[in-house]
Amino acid sequence: MNIINQSNQHENWFEALALWNQIANWISYKTSERQLRQQFKTMAVYLWNEKDWLKGQYPEQSKFIENQINISKYMRVIGDLANTVKHRNISKYLRSEMRQTNYFGKVTLGCGASRRMYYIDLGKGEHEEVYQILRGALEEFSTLRQRLLSGAK
Repeated sequence: MNIINQSNQHENWFEALALWNQIANWISYKTSERQLRQQFKTMAVYLWNEKDWLKGQYPEQSKFIENQINISKYMRVIGDLANTVKHRNISKYLRSEMRQTNYFGKVTLGCGASRRMYYIDLGKGEHEEVYQILRGALEEFSTLRQRLLSGAK
């Protein structure tokens, strides 16, 4: 058995969904703050890898895929976050106006569990919490996948 099942074109997507389940249900997994931050970064990389998996699966749709990412709200932010994870500093092409901020908050649940909220500056005075950005990108990639699978443009 291989670590990466190359014959399954949905392998990366299923991994991203499994990780999202852990992030979305962090309280059930008793995830530490450090682990949750690591999962945020890993999720960004999985989602950004999905672009390459889709381009490999639909090479004739490569320009369409890139265009959909470039006009998206969240997928392009995920690209910049994932490339920051990979390269530390992005000095070339940025897809978005995304900037990491030092803004954070804290959400506390009734059971006493809490987690830090990390905010990203999306540009034009708009800020969103990284959890919402990941969820938005997951929805955008899901829509893109459905369009490609159905043959619709």
